[in-house]
Amino acid sequence: MDHPITSLYRDSFPDFARLVRRMGGSLEQAKDSFHDALLIYLEKEKAGTLHLHSTPKAYLLGTARICWLQTLKNKPSMPLPDTLEQSPDQPESREMEENLLRSLLRTGKKCLHLLKAFYYDNSSMQDIATRFGFNGSRSATVQKYKCLEKLRNEIKTELCAAN
Repeated sequence: MDHPITSLYRDSFPDFARLVRRMGGSLEQAKDSFHDALLIYLEKEKAGTLHLHSTPKAYLLGTARICWLQTLKNKPSMPLPDTLEQSPDQPESREMEENLLRSLLRTGKKCLHLLKAFYYDNSSMQDIATRFGFNGSRSATVQKYKCLEKLRNEIKTELCAAN
């Protein structure tokens, strides 16, 4: 049985990749923006600040679109290919999941366990601080942020290596 986030990913990413393609973007841009949006979704969900007025898929797609438009705004000279290199079908989604898992594993054991404790075990920052030996919940929050940044960099490295 799939984790709800995995199901949301499989259901949403192909639609977003098609949207980015129609708007002149690349598969890499779609992946970067979608992964950023997914992290935003997970952080808001965990913090209890995720207020959905529609479906989780619609929220995620809207957030990903905003992330992608921000990328375009910040890098106006970025070349925009007309087509995606691969069609965003089910095998592509499985490959992306595997790439995401590899990236997560490369962040290191401590980051992997910390992110798992926060996102999947729903542990509080104070519990995480105690379990991982941090001075307090603020230190745990900072370390979680560093782990997320490390994961983002690993994902970008994975995407660059695929090209």
